[in-house]
Formats: sequence, structure tokens, C-alpha cells
Amino acid sequence: MKTVNTIAAFVNKYLIYIMILLMIVSYFFPQPFLWIPPRTTILLSIIMFCMGMTLNVAAFKMVVLQPKAFILGVLFQFTISPLVAYGLAQLSGLSSGLIIGFVLLGCVSGGTASNVMTFIGKGDVALTVSMTTVSTLLATVVTPFLVYILAGQYTEISFWEMLLSVLQMVLLPIILGVIVHKLIAKHIERFLQSFVLISSVSILLIVAGTVARNGAVIVQSGLIVIFLVLLHNLIGYGAGYGLSRVMGVSATQAKSIMFQLGMKNTGLAISLANAHFATIAAAVTPAAVGMVIHQITGPILANLVAKKEGKQYESKYLFAKLHNRGGRLRKSK
Repeated sequence: MKTVNTIAAFVNKYLIYIMILLMIVSYFFPQPFLWIPPRTTILLSIIMFCMGMTLNVAAFKMVVLQPKAFILGVLFQFTISPLVAYGLAQLSGLSSGLIIGFVLLGCVSGGTASNVMTFIGKGDVALTVSMTTVSTLLATVVTPFLVYILAGQYTEISFWEMLLSVLQMVLLPIILGVIVHKLIAKHIERFLQSFVLISSVSILLIVAGTVARNGAVIVQSGLIVIFLVLLHNLIGYGAGYGLSRVMGVSATQAKSIMFQLGMKNTGLAISLANAHFATIAAAVTPAAVGMVIHQITGPILANLVAKKEGKQYESKYLFAKLHNRGGRLRKSK
């Protein structure tokens, strides 16, 4: 177990760099990774199972401790993000397939990567874990409903079939994870890092497989799609932080909401596109582009806000030090 823990610590520490390296390799050498896309749903279920294995009461504590920030964060994910995605796609005159893809991208919950970015960006990690957990559970019903409402006019969508598939991909694995957690509660700490490692590897495989299969489509889709996905991503960051601050949420909590709103569960969006819109090739493109863009902008933004906070701390420390020194000088006089 010591070896597993060491590997898990290494992967988690350098996850973003490993991910970017895999993106580059899988784009230029796609063949070794083409076995992954047909198994995306299985990998997503594994991630959800591992998520369930790590759940405890602490994952829901912010619902009670910080209800305002929590409610705003979850509400923004299922209102602002879907409407912005739908609006951008409509205003840009995209094809129906791409509009469906944008709607899918906007309607899924925040991704687990937002937890890591919140930690790097010195946000409220407990809050983002609570939001990720609850929004993922809510997505089992809310995502199919929103996709049905916003994209139903472009193709035939069965709300119940989509609901069933999300329940199978997301809710069922989480419930199984929670059950197993209860059964081995006394030994869970020993295996916790193993589940984190399995989850991280599954995420890396989904990213590599997505780029390998859709890399050419992403490039060929044109700058307009890349620009719109990036714009949706940046609006998510900006709206998440800005609106939260306007509504009285602390800067630390606003950063958590910012990453939740900006970084979506692209794995779920890709799985839904493959499961329900396989005949519409363009439907998977926005989520595939989003998976790449989110993993680039997330670390950049996280490091920027972390450095900014560090400078603010240094400024406050220096000011306090000078103030105290001035006080001592006045007393000596």
C-alpha cells in the first residue's frame, strides 16, 4: 500500500502536467488510445464509484455551514451555464448538431477537476467538494431535463432514456461506492489513496481517448467552436466569481464557485453524446473541445489567483509590520 500511496501522491501532484502531456501524445499518436472512447461510460462509472467510496458526512457539511454560498454555486451551475451555452450557440448560427453539443456541455454539473483547481487556487475546498457531490447527484435528473427542454427542438430526445442512462452512469455507481464504503468503513483509510489513484487514471484515460478520437475533428471544427467553448468557459469563471461577490460571498468561497461554474463534467457530456447522439457526429465536439480547454485554463487561472492571494498576503503583512514599527517609534519618542 505504501507504493500505491506514493504513486497516488505523485499523480495527484503532477496530474495537470501528465494530462497535458497525454493530450499532446494522443493527438499526434492516436492509435494506441483508440480503445478508450468506447469505454468512456465505464470509466466515468468508475470515477463515480470512487467518488462514492470517498463520501462521508463531511462532503455535505457546507450545505449546513455555508448554505448561501452552496446554494448559489449549485444554482449557477444549472441556470447560468446552460443558458449561456444555449445563447452562444444560437447567436453564432451553429448547426443543430453543434447546438446540441453546446447544450450538453452547459447542462452537466461541475467536474471533479474543479476540486483540484480550487485547492491550487486557495479557494474553499470543503465548499467545492460539497458542490461537486450534490450537483453531480442532482445532474442525474436536472441534466436530462435541461437537455430535453433546450435541445429537444433540434432532434428527437427521450427524456426517460437519457435519465436512465445518467442514473446508470452516475447515481448507481455513487450509491454502490457509498455502500462499499460502509461495509469496509474500518479499513477505508488504507484504501483511500488507491481509489483516488484509480479515479485520476480514469480521468487521464478519458482525456487521452477523447483527444485521440476527436483531435482531428476539434481542429477541423474551426476556430469558431474553439472560441465559443473558450468564451463559455471564461464567462463561467467570471460569472461564478463576480456574481458570488456581488451577492456577498467571501472571496475564498467565490473562487470555489468560479471553478465549479467554469469547469464542467465533460466526461458526462461526452458519454451522453456518444450514447444518445451517436448519429450526430458534431454533438460530441463541444464537450471534447471543452475537455481540452478546461484542463488548460483551469491550472492557469488557479495559479494566477494563488499568486495574487500570496502577494496580497505579503502586502498586508508588510503593512502590518510597518504599522507596528511606526507605533513603536512613536512610543519611543
